[in-house]
Amino acid sequence: MRKSVYSLTLFDEIVEQIDQIAYENKTNRSQLINDILADYIGVQTPEQKIQTVLETLDQNLDGVLSVSQICKNNSIQFGKSLKYKYRPKIHYCYEFKNDDGKKYAVLKISSRTKNEELNQHFSDFFHYIDSIEHRHQQEDCDNGGNTSQHKFIRAFKHYGAVTQDIRELTDFLTRYLLMIDTAMNAYFSVDGEGNIDEKLDGIYSHYLDEN
Repeated sequence: MRKSVYSLTLFDEIVEQIDQIAYENKTNRSQLINDILADYIGVQTPEQKIQTVLETLDQNLDGVLSVSQICKNNSIQFGKSLKYKYRPKIHYCYEFKNDDGKKYAVLKISSRTKNEELNQHFSDFFHYIDSIEHRHQQEDCDNGGNTSQHKFIRAFKHYGAVTQDIRELTDFLTRYLLMIDTAMNAYFSVDGEGNIDEKLDGIYSHYLDEN
């Protein structure tokens, strides 16, 4: 869908109430009016589709990860404590990026730890994931070297595109995050030692290849 600028003549009293509702729903006047009209004629906007994806992700991952924040029509954040020594905090975030009218999901993983040893483990873990994705020819695995130490960014321009079927889109995002979370738990449970590459490859295949 593309957007254009239109001129409308509305009653001031109506606009005041629209603005109040928009404020309460953390959106803006144009978006709210767009949503109201879309509901009336039975059309789902990309923003409404994103909101449905976020709400479904919340449901799908309930009991696995705790939701720390949902930003309407934009992003969802999860938090977890890693089972490693002093239990450092890990943040998972799915946000939807608008790139020249094309919207797609981006996964960001981060930790605020300053422990150099732990940061090196994160760097090694993300390197394993990168290698496995290239080996399995994951279509969305190239992101311009956005992997560095304790940060990981994966842009899903294909599988995470809002133009995809909403159920397939949500299912993929759910399975990918479950794969990452399970793989991270497995990696740190053995402290990065042993035949970890084969184990992580098996986890990747379980969540993504076999589905």
